[in-house]
Amino acid sequence: MDNQQPAALSLPDREGLRAPFAMLHHVAVVTNDMPKTVAFYRDVLGSEVALAHRLDRPDAPRHYFITMAPNCVFAFFEFPEATLPEFQEATIRKTGRSLDHVCFMVPTAADLAAWHERLTRAGVPIHDYAPGGTLFFPDPNNIVIQISVAPPGGTMGFPVHDDPDPAY
Repeated sequence: MDNQQPAALSLPDREGLRAPFAMLHHVAVVTNDMPKTVAFYRDVLGSEVALAHRLDRPDAPRHYFITMAPNCVFAFFEFPEATLPEFQEATIRKTGRSLDHVCFMVPTAADLAAWHERLTRAGVPIHDYAPGGTLFFPDPNNIVIQISVAPPGGTMGFPVHDDPDPAY
């Protein structure tokens, strides 16, 4: 058995922390309405459809990759009969969901304000907007997306270990 660590484990991130992988490629999520989902991501967020095909099986569901950040996509599976979860605010206690939200960073407070204006003009409900800090909004599938202003220098100030009852 080879005990050598994968290369990514030896490469530190901006904070100097090791991670098991080189990058996040995609988050696989479900929609019951691909045209509505594509319209939201393309027309409201400015994403592009990077891959659009049908899965090779009898029900032939649509499987689309939609750009979210450099080298990162949401991989949507369309299941028209799927009952999607109701919207739930991010970062509060909940059941019936294991994904709370997905966060993307923008460089400046002005960028965040521009996103707030763009989303508001498009009629997207905004939740927990803190000018210069962060905002949350749902996509048509009730996936909660957060946009936050990156800290100065682009680093998060990790590691921070101040849990009085740590799980590590």
